[in-house]
Amino acid sequence: MITLRLLGNLAAVGGERVLEWEMKEPVTLKQLFLDHKEEIPQVIKLWEENECMFTVGTRIAAEVTVVKDGDVVKITPHNSQLHSADFPIGHGGTQ
Repeated sequence: MITLRLLGNLAAVGGERVLEWEMKEPVTLKQLFLDHKEEIPQVIKLWEENECMFTVGTRIAAEVTVVKDGDVVKITPHNSQLHSADFPIGHGGTQ
C-alpha cells in the first residue's frame, strides 16, 4: 500500500488529505498519479505547472522516482499555496 499525504491547501476530490492505494508492483510517481488522476485533480494541475514538490520517505523525488509498497509520498505545493494554509495571518508565529 502507498500512502499519499497532501500538504498545504491540497485535497483529493472527496476532501481527503491522506489517501492509501493498494499496489501490485513498484511504479513511477508519474504512473501512480496518472492511475489516480480523477481522485487528485489539484495535484495533477500543480504537477503539470511544476508548482509542487514530491518526497518519498525523507528524500525529494521526481516523476521518474519508483515507489513501492509501504512508501509514503508527500506532495507540497510551492510558496503561497502552502503558506496560506499553514500560516494564516495573525495566527501564531514569533514576533
